[in-house]
Amino acid sequence: MKLRTLIRFAAAAASLTCAAAFAAAPAELILHNGKVWTVEAKQPVAQAVAVAGGKIVKVGSDAEVLALRGADTRTIDLKSRLVLPGFNDAHTHFENATDWYFQVRLIDVNTPELMLQRLAEVVTRVPAGIWITGGDWSDFAAGTHARQGGASAFVAFEPDLAAVDKLTPNHPVLLRRYDRVWFANSKALQLARLTAKTPDPRNGRYGRDAKTGALNGLLYGSAGEAMEKIMPPATREQKLIGARGVEAQLNAVGITSIADITRDDEISQRQIYPTYVERSYSDRRIFEELKKRGQLSLRVYAFLPLDSWSELASIGITPGSGDALVRYGALKVFGDAGLMFEPLKDTMGLPGDWAYRFMGEAAVAKKIVEADRAGYDIGTHIIGDKGIHELVGWYADAVKANGEPRRPRDRRDRLIHVWYPAPADLKRAGAMHLVADITPDHMMRDPDTLEAILGAQRAKSAFAWRTMIDDGLRLNIVSDLPGPFNKASLATYDPLRNIYMAVTRKEASHSDATKVFHPEQAITIEEAIAAYTINPAWSSHEEDIKGSIAAGKLADLVVLSDDILAGPPEKLLKTRIDYTIFDGKVVYTKP
Repeated sequence: MKLRTLIRFAAAAASLTCAAAFAAAPAELILHNGKVWTVEAKQPVAQAVAVAGGKIVKVGSDAEVLALRGADTRTIDLKSRLVLPGFNDAHTHFENATDWYFQVRLIDVNTPELMLQRLAEVVTRVPAGIWITGGDWSDFAAGTHARQGGASAFVAFEPDLAAVDKLTPNHPVLLRRYDRVWFANSKALQLARLTAKTPDPRNGRYGRDAKTGALNGLLYGSAGEAMEKIMPPATREQKLIGARGVEAQLNAVGITSIADITRDDEISQRQIYPTYVERSYSDRRIFEELKKRGQLSLRVYAFLPLDSWSELASIGITPGSGDALVRYGALKVFGDAGLMFEPLKDTMGLPGDWAYRFMGEAAVAKKIVEADRAGYDIGTHIIGDKGIHELVGWYADAVKANGEPRRPRDRRDRLIHVWYPAPADLKRAGAMHLVADITPDHMMRDPDTLEAILGAQRAKSAFAWRTMIDDGLRLNIVSDLPGPFNKASLATYDPLRNIYMAVTRKEASHSDATKVFHPEQAITIEEAIAAYTINPAWSSHEEDIKGSIAAGKLADLVVLSDDILAGPPEKLLKTRIDYTIFDGKVVYTKP
């Protein structure tokens, strides 16, 4: 019996033993008078849940559960509200999100009013004294002007130093314009010891008020570059501040687990890379340190780089290692960036090619076989039909090379994003019981033009979620938090909004929109809930301890303000999270 199977068996047995022991003692927390959607086939609906010691100890009727109430039991009257398992976002880039926590998203900003609004949002969450950064304001507007106005010069707005200073008296601020002109507030200018008397640097200049000569915050050429260089690097302690903030944001939308793309910095520092291949991989020590400090309010399933899998054993990581808070067992590799069998010309940049972080077809195929032999699951960022076709073949080659059925293994390999699969390849993937991590945000980036770009035939199998389920794939709905690396948009990480897009095939910001992209590929609300709970738990070999509401499982729960299982899909956009419960403790309560 494989080690991972033994661990799962032992965990399940321990959970049942604990549940029996706790059931004889008073519960610490009881949720009652509600609708509990358990995501369990044997008992799909209940009225109440009891929790003790971080575990669920009873699921049943109000009478059955309230019988466990003691003098110190906290009870929450659900008043007919809906309880679900805690949501599990199975594809995030957490460290990138912690970096964004201190940054103003500006690429679509072209008015001083919107800049101040976005800046104010960041000021409310960043502790005093920490730098606030951001860029590149007016980028979208400049691009639109260039397309529409030819070579005519575009003039971007200049921020109002006094208005920015009023918002940020305790934060140094450095923002960048689309054309690499910078803007610093007075706090940043003071830290750099810059005054009206400071002479302009070689190959640069300081912006000055035309009448008084006072600095106006604008920094041109080498002046801006010099200011950028004096900024302190983000230390791990600062990242932990951002991490706690991101945790709180995720808890507020009901997320209690994530699968994150991580790296081990000790291993990374021993490499020499050809490109910035690990820019989207989180330092796993962020999670380990939060756990050590008792500040982790998310369970983390860590995907480490496929490229360096053979070195993981040297730091004590093997398939299935870790615990219920931070667990290892999967590897991540980047595949294509939109590679298609036949060239497509369009404004979205198709066709793409293999991503710049891709190590080459032969190398990836070889490493997949080797890592599979060692017991690791593989998750691959894959988008175009050609890339998907090749990848499914490589996964099949690993199964063949590693001796099925001589060496049977419970594989849970993933196709991540999987935008434009060919129907035949979905059938191949389904027969192998692969997992598809789907991202509704990606489908809704430009649905109005997607059909024309792909052509009628190709569009039928684009984002083909219904077909995936019917062909035997297991779906996880994921966010890809925080979003594209250029910060053009923020990923929709609210599970309710992502579920809405999955069941309607419409953009969540415009519920009355008539544009629906291939509604025949929609999934049901029950399937979407499973894709946010039990499916990602299964994908990380943790279905025995989380992902549904059953006695003995971890007490990760979410209480919704309304019953999203009844009524039209638009109810999803009005429903809010009232409570998020992690490890048996309430970590978020609606204000």
